[in-house]
Amino acid sequence: MKSIALFTGACSISLTTLGFLFKVLHWPGANVLLLLGIGIFALLFTPSFTRYLYLRNQ
Repeated sequence: MKSIALFTGACSISLTTLGFLFKVLHWPGANVLLLLGIGIFALLFTPSFTRYLYLRNQ
């Protein structure tokens, strides 16, 4: 569970950072990268990390 949380967290941070970079440089695809990064963070990372913390503290 920890590896899934770390992998999804790294992917979401990378995509969001690239999206901001693309946005600043006015390159196409920035909105898609931002949407994917924030979506992965909200839908995959947050639940998996919360479950990892819950199971670790039992």
